[in-house]
Amino acid sequence: MPKHVTLLPHLSTDDLEHRYRGAHEPHERSWWQILWLHSRGQSARQVAQSTGYSPYWIGQLAKRYNTEGPAGMPNRARTESYRRPPLLDAAL
Repeated sequence: MPKHVTLLPHLSTDDLEHRYRGAHEPHERSWWQILWLHSRGQSARQVAQSTGYSPYWIGQLAKRYNTEGPAGMPNRARTESYRRPPLLDAAL
């Protein structure tokens, strides 16, 4: 039996559409579109067919949105640095 993806009502469908249409970063725009389409009643498989993302990834986005809310949707590849701290301080 397949698992059904559900979204918690952090934002209304209209708010999700505004976030989707107003996003400038390409990945974030796609992610907001996925959430918006799903909130309109489309299943994860239908959203996957129209966006090109896998149903698994749509489930992962929904899980992140449910746990972190809208604050969890920025593209983390652009906001988090995985570099080690410099060995020398700025004065050296």
